[in-house]
Amino acid sequence: MWQAISDFVMTWLDPVSVVLGLIVTLPVFWTWHAVVFGERRRRQRWFRQIQKQPGQRPALLIVDLLPGREVRAAVEVFRQTDKHLRQIPDDRIFTLTRSQILRPEDMPDLHEDIRRLAGKMLASGADRVHYYHAGPSVAAALVGAELANTFRVILYQHQPGEGYRNFGPLKAQP
Repeated sequence: MWQAISDFVMTWLDPVSVVLGLIVTLPVFWTWHAVVFGERRRRQRWFRQIQKQPGQRPALLIVDLLPGREVRAAVEVFRQTDKHLRQIPDDRIFTLTRSQILRPEDMPDLHEDIRRLAGKMLASGADRVHYYHAGPSVAAALVGAELANTFRVILYQHQPGEGYRNFGPLKAQP
C-alpha cells in the first residue's frame, strides 16, 4: 500500500507540483522586476520631464487640522472645476489630517509629518504645490516655512459661499 501511494506521488503529484511552482514563480519574478526596474524608469522619466518642463509637475497638498470635518471632499469638488487641477494624478495628492484639536505639544509631531510629506512630494517629482489649508494659522506658517524653499507653493483659502480662492504663491518669484 505504501508503495502505491509513493508511486502515485512520484508519478502524478511531483510533476504537477513542478508545473504549478513554475506558474506561480513567473508572476512573482514579473512583479519583482516591475517594482525594482519600473520604479527606476519612472524616476528617470520624472527627472527628464522636470529638466525639460519646469513647473509642469504640480502636486496637491491638503492639510486638514479641523477635527470632525472632511476637507478633502470639498477640495475634490473644487478641483474638478479647474482643468489644470483636475489633471493632477492621484499619486501626487498628499493629505495630512488630524482627528483631534492641535495642541502646542503636538507641534513636533506635526512638523515631522510635514517633513515626511515634503520628502514624498520631492520623491514624486513635484515642482509646484497647490496647498489647501484648514486649521490653525500657526500650522500654515509651519507648512509654508518647510515647503517654500523647495517648491513653488500656491495657497488656496476657503471662502464661504464661493468655494476656494487662489491667493497666489507664498513667495514671489523674481
